[in-house]
Amino acid sequence: MKKLCITTVLALLSTLLVAQHETLFNKARVVGGFGGPIVEFGLNSTLQNAYGGGGGVVIGSAFLGGYGMGSIDLQSVLDGNDIEQIDLGHGGLWLGYTYKPHKIVHLFSSAKIGWGAVNIKTDNFDPFDRLRTDRIFVMTPELGLELNVFKWFRVAGAVGYRWVNGTNGNGKYTDEDFSGGVGTLTFRFGWFGNRQF
Repeated sequence: MKKLCITTVLALLSTLLVAQHETLFNKARVVGGFGGPIVEFGLNSTLQNAYGGGGGVVIGSAFLGGYGMGSIDLQSVLDGNDIEQIDLGHGGLWLGYTYKPHKIVHLFSSAKIGWGAVNIKTDNFDPFDRLRTDRIFVMTPELGLELNVFKWFRVAGAVGYRWVNGTNGNGKYTDEDFSGGVGTLTFRFGWFGNRQF
């Protein structure tokens, strides 16, 4: 009887040790990773091109990574102001999802959520007002199509909206001067897995 009790207790303990906890990402599996350049262009005359790059880890049909973007020569904001030079830079988290990524052409969506700054150089001779930096929050959701060129190279074209918050231009510029519709071209180099989801 004593041996039976000990055997039963050991069997229960081994079952508990083998059992796994269920989690939100229990079945998520890292299948690859990528990196590459990003080109963003304004869909209206007020937004100028932005250039940068990003990368991430591919988890099933989704990815999680980071990005960085910058644009200079924002002429539409310069016109009619005493602003000599202005540039916008931001970076942060990049989340995305591809629907049926094994197909040659498939839907692609992503969201860039980041922080950065608008840097201003004015014609003003006051040294305290000549250089100014506004801390900003930027969010850019987008939707488009992605093309599998090679197993290790994909190109995505998307349209989205860049939303900027936090500028303090004292009437010379506003958040709306940096917000608006954008088109994005992304070149992703890496390994995306060979499994059909």
